[in-house]
Amino acid sequence: MSSTLENGVSHSHSEIEGVWYLNQYRCPYCKTEWEDVWDCGCNDRCPDCNKEIEPYESALIEGESAETDSPVQEPALANATPEGMNRLFVVSYEIDYVHRVSVGITAECPESAQQIAEQAFNDATIWDDTAAIPLLSDEYLESGDESLVWECVAVEQLPEPDHSVRQLKKEQAAMRVCRGLVEAYQQGEAGGGSIDWDDLDQLIPLALQALGKTALEIKS
Repeated sequence: MSSTLENGVSHSHSEIEGVWYLNQYRCPYCKTEWEDVWDCGCNDRCPDCNKEIEPYESALIEGESAETDSPVQEPALANATPEGMNRLFVVSYEIDYVHRVSVGITAECPESAQQIAEQAFNDATIWDDTAAIPLLSDEYLESGDESLVWECVAVEQLPEPDHSVRQLKKEQAAMRVCRGLVEAYQQGEAGGGSIDWDDLDQLIPLALQALGKTALEIKS
């Protein structure tokens, strides 16, 4: 596996040229709408249900940076910085992968099974995990012959975490809620069959985080 880093600070072609696309997305599963800036009209993951969604509209943005939404800066090494002063960097890597999805199909022959699966894919229902078409796997695998490409960009301030990080934090919070419920049940059973409300109350903030909600939103 090889890696590349030009002069300590690398910039992609689209960053240097300032060519970006504002992609609009609408999830057919949970009806969530969002927009994001990419260097192409690519698919994105729904921030609520994590389904892979195609953009329904993609508009070219010229002369702007996807991370800061401001004019593209000159390479970081060209910026004058006092000696010994630390700077902020966003360090990223890209790696090739294969998205493999497997479903169960009941059909008379392989051709019919594939036709049913292709139709479900075109209808964006192949991920619904139904009794007729159960979802067996949905995973991202490294392609095996990729080159690891590193990128290091100097920034004035770190950008906010994107939807992938927000989704990861939701999933982590949900798992902590599940573990807390099991522990509260076990402690209640050991204590005579009564669960302490304090054990449940402390899980509410985690449950709200997993749902992406605030207490005010829940009450309303």
